[in-house]
Amino acid sequence: MKLGIIFTGGGMTVGDLTRIAQAAEAAGMSLLAVAEAWRSGWVPLTAMAAATERVRLAPYVLNAYGRSPLLAGMSAIDFNDFSGGRLLLGVGGGNRIINETWQGIEHARVLSKMREYVTLLQRMARTRLGEQLSFGGRIHRMDWAPSVDPGDRPFPVYLAAVFPRMLGVAAAVADGIAGGATLSPAYLRDVLRPHAAHAARAAGRDADALAWCAVAITAVDDDREQARRWAREALCHLYAPLPHPYYEYTMREQGFGAVADALLELAPKGELEAACAAIPDACVDALTVAGTPAECRARLAAYDGLLDDLLLLNACPPQPGRALASYSRLLTLARRA
Repeated sequence: MKLGIIFTGGGMTVGDLTRIAQAAEAAGMSLLAVAEAWRSGWVPLTAMAAATERVRLAPYVLNAYGRSPLLAGMSAIDFNDFSGGRLLLGVGGGNRIINETWQGIEHARVLSKMREYVTLLQRMARTRLGEQLSFGGRIHRMDWAPSVDPGDRPFPVYLAAVFPRMLGVAAAVADGIAGGATLSPAYLRDVLRPHAAHAARAAGRDADALAWCAVAITAVDDDREQARRWAREALCHLYAPLPHPYYEYTMREQGFGAVADALLELAPKGELEAACAAIPDACVDALTVAGTPAECRARLAAYDGLLDDLLLLNACPPQPGRALASYSRLLTLARRA
């Protein structure tokens, strides 16, 4: 399993992200991702690509309701060209708040849309100059011929999935599954991977060829309790200001329904102390990577064999003007020995 970093981008400039990207590549991180929630995906990634040479780069994930397949595919082809073939393209359907409240776009027919969206992006990545792409689906249609050759190394397309039906779509059509945060090793091993393997076989695919990526809320500090406090705060922030049914679902699935109930009530009201107090040690242990550097390395080892890539989401709050410093301990995890 390889390690990377995912950036939400909040509280940091594109220059901050670029400097951290350079330090992460130097430290040995394998993948850098930008979550398209609080800022755009392609702009920070392009700045990172210009400042690095080897590390893979991923929008994780692009919102499929905000971009047509044509615009998403052309952007991906251009970025893959600019970055020297380093793109891992993550896409997802977002949620009702992002799509309907933020964008004014109906959040509808998500399963059919994402099956077709992924298929179209894969075909665009493989349609060479002089060839024609023709596709007619229930949601999307395309008749298109490229004016830029995408090259002979197609970028992989990962689909964000954890709910059973979307996981089935991902296993049937995507190159990889893009998991979010709050996925314990046990849940990946005993629930998600077997479900995806069954769906892949039902679609006539090799389940072992399906790539896996997920996110781990990560807090590293010599002060163990401080690190675990940061992890608790990060779990609270999953419920406000932007609630996402994904996190409530995964917490309930893994036996933390009472925690989800408390966070649903307390986090939107800004009652951080009470919300943190409602998160037991067992929840922090199962759903985050938090503690001393040695404890975090031991926790990361539990994901070996279950994921191809694990993206670390830094829970250490950045200090004004010192964004890179807030990543210093996290970067040491790239050297896992």
